[in-house]
Amino acid sequence: MTNVALTEEQRELIERMGVFYEQHGVPPMEGRIMSLLVVCDEPELTFDQIRELLGISKSTTSSALNMLQLTQRVIYKTKPGDRKRYFTSNIAQWQEGFAENFQKFFGVIKIMKEALNQRTTITTEFNKQMAEFIEFIEYLSIEFPKLYMDWLNRNTNNKNN
Repeated sequence: MTNVALTEEQRELIERMGVFYEQHGVPPMEGRIMSLLVVCDEPELTFDQIRELLGISKSTTSSALNMLQLTQRVIYKTKPGDRKRYFTSNIAQWQEGFAENFQKFFGVIKIMKEALNQRTTITTEFNKQMAEFIEFIEYLSIEFPKLYMDWLNRNTNNKNN
């Protein structure tokens, strides 16, 4: 039995966050585990603690944790003299993941331009909307790095004061 407890409010928040993740393409149990790891007062949880707190089977817990580790959303730590793995959110690496996801998103520009060039000229309204989308993504690809650098500089300045 785990010595970690959740309040009813934490349980409800985990469920709401899990549904949010699910609506954005994350499988249900992976979303619940990610939510648990950011809502729980304990920064690290063992396999059994995760399983017990969420009331899920060993196989479900194992499958979800394996996928979360593959996608680098969850990492684990070990402690000297303890064979258990302690799982934690990989939120500390949010900047790398954020930048990587934006790069993937910006990568759509080239292929969308190709698609637009191959489209028939008959569908002028659709082509116009597609060109506008491409223009917006190009704009973001230029402005996003500037915003990110501004934020980094502001954040660094705030830490130095």
